[in-house]
Amino acid sequence: MRRLIVVLVLVAVALGGAAVVYRELRPATPTQDGWYERPPAAGAPLRSVEPSTARSTADGRPRFVTAVSADGRSFVDQDGTPILVAGDAPWSLLVDLLPDEAETYLTARSDQGFNTLVVSLLGNPANGGPSADGATVDGLLPFADGDVTRWNAAYWDRAHATLERAAELGLTVLLYPVDSWTIDEPFGSPSVDVCREYGAMVGAWAADLPNILWMAGGDYTPDADDDACLEAVQAGIRSTGDDRPFSAQLISVRFAGQDPHWGPLVDWDFVYTYQPVYEAVREAYDAAPVRPALLGETNYEGENNMGDEPTTTETLRRQVLWAITSGSPGDVYGTDDWEFLPGWQDRLHSQGAQQVARIRDVVASLPWWTLVPDSGDLLTGGIGGNPDASDQLETDLATAAVSPDGDLALVYVPTDRTITLDVDRLAEGAGAWWVDPTTGEATSTNPAATMTTPGANAGGDHDWLLVLGTHAVG
Repeated sequence: MRRLIVVLVLVAVALGGAAVVYRELRPATPTQDGWYERPPAAGAPLRSVEPSTARSTADGRPRFVTAVSADGRSFVDQDGTPILVAGDAPWSLLVDLLPDEAETYLTARSDQGFNTLVVSLLGNPANGGPSADGATVDGLLPFADGDVTRWNAAYWDRAHATLERAAELGLTVLLYPVDSWTIDEPFGSPSVDVCREYGAMVGAWAADLPNILWMAGGDYTPDADDDACLEAVQAGIRSTGDDRPFSAQLISVRFAGQDPHWGPLVDWDFVYTYQPVYEAVREAYDAAPVRPALLGETNYEGENNMGDEPTTTETLRRQVLWAITSGSPGDVYGTDDWEFLPGWQDRLHSQGAQQVARIRDVVASLPWWTLVPDSGDLLTGGIGGNPDASDQLETDLATAAVSPDGDLALVYVPTDRTITLDVDRLAEGAGAWWVDPTTGEATSTNPAATMTTPGANAGGDHDWLLVLGTHAVG
């Protein structure tokens, strides 16, 4: 590995007529114009992130997912306050969209209450990108002659600006420096030493971005050679002093903790399942060691990997509420526009996106981080279920979560029925509200040992969220 010569300098890089000023870690000798052997150094770019008025901290800063909570169950922001993950999965954002298009997407999702994005740093048609050489839609290549340690400044500055804009809008990014679709092309499966060097470059390049969590994998089946490279990339990132939470998305298991190689390496579990999500989330929640069990991928709106029909809005609602009542600290929603298909702008405000946002708003308004998945202490009857279900709509299992002191409980009931509750499990003076998950509207009722769902919701389906406790809803 080549040694770095550490020099703090100011370098102006003119791109498209605009000068971008850096304090940079430079190589001993520069390369051809427009290409870098080293990106900007840790903590160095002289750029400011203006606070967003939406989802801000008390002093006006945008809130980001920055760390795992002290109890290992959820995530916290930069002030140590619990933050519910409200995600989308625009995998090819950095290569498929021009800057003005990225602005359209990022602004819309921020306005809708999303706070987390799943994004690949490199592109390939397999992860939604325009071409196997990793070029953007307008032809910017990430590397010179396939050398992953020689960077095209135009590509990396645009990617940085897009992620910086996400930060301004309060959007955390689960970022894959290289994934299972790009490790062969355009990454080229280099040596472990080069993988580590690339990771160090990425860590330095992203050091001033406050909104990054690191990812590895993708639709990934572990392989010894690829494992070694992906692990080396993360080690390179860590060598820059970057200790932000890391996870891996594997297709061979439901969550990384189940893999003997990756399990000890991750800080939180990216739960990945297309089957009824309560099974995998609860399994990850109950696993040791304790760490956040976030539903990171399941069926996207417009797609259904376990059935013949497209995913419905009812499916999307079930996925969110089953996840949260099974121990997930939020969820990642996605759509068929993860690859930005023609007309994606018109689908940003789909019914699915709107309903998911309303559900999350209800949950986020409550002390959701105190909840523990119920094991029959609260919800004692009318549970339903189908152990043989493969699709979300093939089972009607009711799930619940309750805080240890009974101050808050959520019960998700997917279909019409009467349920029974042990109301002694609730705090004294607890109230009850039926929440329509299609609108987020709450109707007050009285908590009782026997409760019956209100009938059809505003969307014509029959799923309802029952909120119990001492915290007013609506």
